[in-house]
Amino acid sequence: MNKKNLNSIGVLIVIIAIFISACGNQAAPAPADKVTVQLSWFHGVEYAGFYTAVEKGYYKAENIEVVLNAGGPEINPMDEVQNDKAQFGITSGDSIIIAKASQQNFVSVATIFRENPLAITSLTKDNIQKPEDLIGKTVGVYSLDLTNFFDMPFLAFLSRTGLERGSMKYALIEDFQGANEIKAGNMDAMSGMFATDQQVMAKDAGDELNFIYYKDYGYDVYINTIFVKEELTQSSPELITRFLRATMKGYEYAIENPEEVAGFAVKYDSTLDLAYQQNVMQAQIPFINTGDAPIGSMDDDVWNTTQDILLEFGLIKKAIDLSTVHTNEFLAP
Repeated sequence: MNKKNLNSIGVLIVIIAIFISACGNQAAPAPADKVTVQLSWFHGVEYAGFYTAVEKGYYKAENIEVVLNAGGPEINPMDEVQNDKAQFGITSGDSIIIAKASQQNFVSVATIFRENPLAITSLTKDNIQKPEDLIGKTVGVYSLDLTNFFDMPFLAFLSRTGLERGSMKYALIEDFQGANEIKAGNMDAMSGMFATDQQVMAKDAGDELNFIYYKDYGYDVYINTIFVKEELTQSSPELITRFLRATMKGYEYAIENPEEVAGFAVKYDSTLDLAYQQNVMQAQIPFINTGDAPIGSMDDDVWNTTQDILLEFGLIKKAIDLSTVHTNEFLAP
């Protein structure tokens, strides 16, 4: 073998050695961040964006492993996050403000519904279309003396429309399925119902509904914000950004593919009816994607309105700095 060939072999050996060394020194992939989300209620298509981000690998692409814990009447998402059983939770904007007033530091970082779907519901045939149509009627409420926390939207509605509390009668809502209470003659309208699943239940029963939306009369509160402890915004801002980027991508996909993503919800609870979940997904799209701002984003005016209502009804004693309880800074552009 001549000297030229020996030199060529030597160069080749050096190249191979460098390649092997580079492969050996290549950093191992960073372990995935493990995140638990405490949902505000039982599994359902309301959380379609989270399910989709799991199923479509959006969280995986952000190097996040996500566990989605169902909620229920006995589970308070704020307690779960406070006690580090979950890093992200879902609750209403008014609850976040009340918590802050009680020295608990939570921050809302996004919302699921940009518009509030709560409404006063009645059968179309009864022609109750505007606030004054309720005068002399019987309205279903959560407590006959209107002291239940869930009666607050109705009270705020009365305050903002100028309707007298005594201008109508009240009945206790006991059946929340569609318009059963109205059809049974127990009431003419039901307060504080969701124009999403409520609408679907009624249509499935062959009924058509009218809605008087609270949001159209000064009660505009985010009912399901995604929140974290304040310390997480300081210690892991990148994690929040990655998590929300994947989640909002999930909701974007869900909006475009409502029938498919309803099936993802059924994977989390096999007792759910697929057709019903598909119809609810369709019904809630206008409240998620309002077309005037990015999905998930929140408006200062809504938070200001929320605080005004809480002050009006004595649920907080003094105003707080709202910039400490909500932010859009972690939503990717």
